[in-house]
Amino acid sequence: MWFFDVRGGPNPGTTTVADLKSARLHYVSKPDGKVIEPFAAGVQTYPDVAVLSAHMANRRLVFVTHGYNVRFRDSFNALAGVRQFLSLDESYLVIGVLWPGESATPINYMWEHKDAMAAGTRLAEFVDTHCGAAAEVNFISHSLGARVGLECLKAVKRRFREVCLTAPAVNADAFAKRYKGVEVKAERISVLASRADKVLMLAYPPGNFAATAFGEIDAPLTAALGRTGASPRPVSVANYQIPSTFLWLDPAVDRNFDHMDYYPGQTMKTSPAVALPEPTDRNNARPAQAARHNLWHLMTHALPPWPR
Repeated sequence: MWFFDVRGGPNPGTTTVADLKSARLHYVSKPDGKVIEPFAAGVQTYPDVAVLSAHMANRRLVFVTHGYNVRFRDSFNALAGVRQFLSLDESYLVIGVLWPGESATPINYMWEHKDAMAAGTRLAEFVDTHCGAAAEVNFISHSLGARVGLECLKAVKRRFREVCLTAPAVNADAFAKRYKGVEVKAERISVLASRADKVLMLAYPPGNFAATAFGEIDAPLTAALGRTGASPRPVSVANYQIPSTFLWLDPAVDRNFDHMDYYPGQTMKTSPAVALPEPTDRNNARPAQAARHNLWHLMTHALPPWPR
């Protein structure tokens, strides 16, 4: 699996987004299920991102990125887990996007949105400069990584096919304000949201409010897109509310679908050596499995009829 790396340095909490000319590529040759250690055996690093161009001809690109406070090592393994789960055929090329977002202290969040936005601009430059031969371009994100994808859509010249934002740490009115009009840059944008997401319920509004001191332009106390879905919602944006409840009053829904339940192995609590099951019908699955089921269908272009 390939990784597009725009981290400007190795130290948690001090990295910045590198210019495209300073970005790196990593290629991981380890088999699925093996833990990836950065810069160790099985990981080859290339200082020229143009190297990847030779692998893109007529391929369906799927860029997938992590959220805030994900360590360098864990970002490799979480994104590799997504690629493994999707089980896409050889017509697809999954590329992990690594951006600065590690947290030395919780207050780092107040300026990390700027790094996510800058990383999105770098990704747009990469797509426009090096991905011209690809058959299509898709994007999957988690949490604050949604800003990477949305900023990329603002800047990119090429139109994307599928954009899937899981638990996006972006304001619910983003498509009416900062990202107004970006929906035309993709055939479809899907938002996977959960009202049981305690991070976005309890931490996002005050964290977003504090970020205004560092140039955040969104309304500071608005609910997160990853809890309520897009409001207002453009026609080409689909809201997928995962059945769950923070208050745990309904025994028919799963009460544990939280912020870190979207990517397989994301928190590294589950060993990446554990084989991931095939997606099953959402009504017979736990919500975390349901979200993965939805990702799989998005990438195979057969979207399930979830409520809007």
